[in-house]
Amino acid sequence: MARARSIRNRLLLIVGIGVLLATAIQSLVVYKVALSEVDTVSDFHMLEMAHAVLRAGSPAMTQVVMVPTLGKLPTNEENCFTLHVERKTDFGNETEPFRSRKTYANQQQQDRALRVLTVDTPRARVTVSHDMAVRAQTARRLAFNTILPVIAVAPLLLLCVGWGVSHALRPMGRIRREIGERAAADLRPLSTEGVPEEALPFVREINTLFSRITTEFEARQNFVADVAHELRSPLAALKLQVELLCRSRTPESQALAHGRVMAGIARATRLVEQLLTLAREGASQQAMTAVPLPQIARLAISDTLAAATARDIDLGAALQDGLPESSFTVSGNAEALRTLLRNLLDNAVKYTPTGGVVTISLQREAASILLTVEDSGPGIPAAQQERFFERFQRGSNDTAGSGLGLAIVRAIAERHGIGLRLDTSTLGGLAVLLRFPCLPAGDTAAGQQAE
Repeated sequence: MARARSIRNRLLLIVGIGVLLATAIQSLVVYKVALSEVDTVSDFHMLEMAHAVLRAGSPAMTQVVMVPTLGKLPTNEENCFTLHVERKTDFGNETEPFRSRKTYANQQQQDRALRVLTVDTPRARVTVSHDMAVRAQTARRLAFNTILPVIAVAPLLLLCVGWGVSHALRPMGRIRREIGERAAADLRPLSTEGVPEEALPFVREINTLFSRITTEFEARQNFVADVAHELRSPLAALKLQVELLCRSRTPESQALAHGRVMAGIARATRLVEQLLTLAREGASQQAMTAVPLPQIARLAISDTLAAATARDIDLGAALQDGLPESSFTVSGNAEALRTLLRNLLDNAVKYTPTGGVVTISLQREAASILLTVEDSGPGIPAAQQERFFERFQRGSNDTAGSGLGLAIVRAIAERHGIGLRLDTSTLGGLAVLLRFPCLPAGDTAAGQQAE
């Protein structure tokens, strides 16, 4: 596992590297500027010395002139100028105007690099040389004296940055302590007072997460309470029926009690299955694939065909004319969609009178696919339709149902982004309209086949 890194230490490291780089670049620039200035001043001193010698008319000589260079260097032969004068015996007509020619050059003598000035006149040639190492040393001293205050201030700068970063991150430490001291069930929003602007979106997202968890937690609590309430009645009835079976003496009474016990077990089993389905659909994050709706409809019909046949109900499906089955492919989880349609068909078959009709129809629209489940039952009044999507909501004459069928349908529809609406059927009963978003043009191939 990667080791966590401190934002404070990372910022201090970045600032420290930045200060070092800036100091190095500044030192280099200052040294170059100082060296240029030293060269300019030294060249000017060399020229002044040559002109002074020419004006004085000095005889031919070679000597070391003890003139200190820039800076506080000791005055010795290594850091002073060297002067050489060569007189000319034949300098032509003395009446012609005085003229001179100066030349600067860099020369290498043994292990020393020299800057050499030659001033040539009709009367004499004056050569002044100066050690380049002395110039570089003088430039380095000047650059060091210039950059020294920056070097001295750098640690103070780092301390100030460290204090500023620690002060800016103090609200994050407060939030960390607040979260660490909370109980597991304490999901109150975190305070945003004093939180830096950069960290404010992070804290707000945590508060949003807390809000979603609170909503989900409350829904789970309500679900558990509803489950406990709903399971109490069938289990109590089942216990009573078992007691009646045990007290039965005649074969007829035993057969009647046995049938009631088996029916009670079937209802309790169905209730538990639906509760597990609802809990699974509310929390699952199943993979989505390309699913052919006609095939899912056929599988759901096969699941409820026995119940429909027992009550002589005409159960079937119809596709839009002229379109192949591949036109009705959607994105989803095949097993979840099969559960959705099976619950709708179970409800339709249960509430449709004997000899009635239940139909699934599929129609392709511009940007969606419309699946409709219709029956010829009593239907649901428009004012009460929304209420039946809630858990454990049953009709006034429903004694066998659990009130979870439409709640499961809505949970699956919401997870798949399916539009869900109740309406009045053209058959006289209830119509459930499911609007599926269409797949992109390149994704309409059928995906995994439903079992």
